Formats: sequence, C-alpha cells, structure tokens
Amino acid sequence: MELFKKGGRYNKIIVIKNNKYSRIIALDFDGVVIDSIEECYQVSKEVYYGFNQIDFDEVLYKNLFFEYRGLVGPAHEYLILHQLLNNHLFHDTGLGKENYEILKNKIDTATLDRFEFLFFSKRTYYQKTNFLKWVELNPITDFGNYLIPRNNEDIYIVTTKNRFATEALLKHYKISVREIFANDEIKTFGTKGKLISNILDRESIDQAYFIDDSISHLETVDDNRIKCFFADWGYGKNRDSIPFELARNIL
Repeated sequence: MELFKKGGRYNKIIVIKNNKYSRIIALDFDGVVIDSIEECYQVSKEVYYGFNQIDFDEVLYKNLFFEYRGLVGPAHEYLILHQLLNNHLFHDTGLGKENYEILKNKIDTATLDRFEFLFFSKRTYYQKTNFLKWVELNPITDFGNYLIPRNNEDIYIVTTKNRFATEALLKHYKISVREIFANDEIKTFGTKGKLISNILDRESIDQAYFIDDSISHLETVDDNRIKCFFADWGYGKNRDSIPFELARNIL
C-alpha cells in the first residue's frame, strides 16, 4: 500500500509489495476521485489562448467545454476539445465524437506533445504558487470521500493525470492507495487496459475491477480477468447500446 508518511504526518510514499487480495480495483482519478473539471478548464484555456481574450461569450464557451469534457482522454486532447469548440463557434461545425475524432487525426503528435508539456507545466506553476487555491479547483467527489477512511490496499490509481498532481491531491485529502500509475506509465504500456493486465500478471492476481468515466479507456480492456464499470458521476457518457455496468456499490 502507498502511504504518505513522515514523522506521524503523511508526506512520503512507501510501497509495500505483498498483496493478500485475490481481486484489485483500478481507479481512474479525474472525474472519479477528484472533480478537476474547473482546473482543467482554467489550465487548458490559458495554454490554448495564452492571456488573450476569448472571442466568444465565455459563459457559453465554458458550458460547452464542461458538456464535451468527456471526449478528452490524455491531457494533450484538451487541445482538440478547444479546437472543436472554436470550429463550432466560428464556423458552425458540429460538436460530438465524430468531429472530435476527425480533428484528433489531423493534429500531429509533436503539436499534441507540446501542448501536454505546457499543460502540465502550467498546472505545476499553479500548484507551487498558490497550492490551496489550486486545491479549491480540484474538489473531492462523494466517491473520493468514501476512500478517506477506507483501507485501500486493493486500490491502484490508473490515471492520465501527471504524477506530481495526483500525489499532491491524494496527500491533501489523506487518501492512501497501494500504487499510482500516472500518465507516463500509461504511455509506456499504450493503454490503461494493457497496464492493468500487467499489474495482474506482476502481482499474480486473478481479477481486477476497473472503474473509469471514459468509455474509450474502458474499451482498451482485452482481458477476461478485468471487469469494467462506468463511473456515471464523472464526465463521460455511457453508451446507449450495450452500456457498461454502473460503478455503484462496488467498494
């Protein structure tokens, strides 16, 4: 289990490797444990527009961002979402997954990587300059509150959020988990599904429950040992046909 501990206070990660559980739980972070949508809007908007004034009614723009946030996977995809909203408001193009995927295929990897680097850098700046204000942009969800008193030795965080921010928020809300797999680890394995399969192999565990609010992440699973659950309190939308089972009363 990962504990933040230093002289009776939580602040250093210690990993205990033995695992007595026959089933683990892999949790997404943003939208599931933490409601980070306000922070993601502020940070991604500043990276995309700089300090320039948005050319649209910002209330409308922000509402659209919140409505379509569920399309975004890794942080670099906020670039795609902002471009989608721009195209819609400037040229009246459609919103939704189809147009989102068209844009996603048009933007080169180097541009996406650069945006992600700037996004994480700006987030780190927010953390370091006014930590408490940054935390206010990342309130805990009701589900996250349930984790605070729980023994979470069976919990693995699997998130496309950067590690520094994930650890800082877990520490602040005093949530201990067994292990954290963040954006860099997911990139190494290619998908969340492959990463969770690797955890099962490594720990010699028979089953995992995977809870995420992104259908696209749940659909990366190709392993009968992993049972997927949709977090309907998060940002994404469940499928109308053959929806994933809802992640209620799982813990």
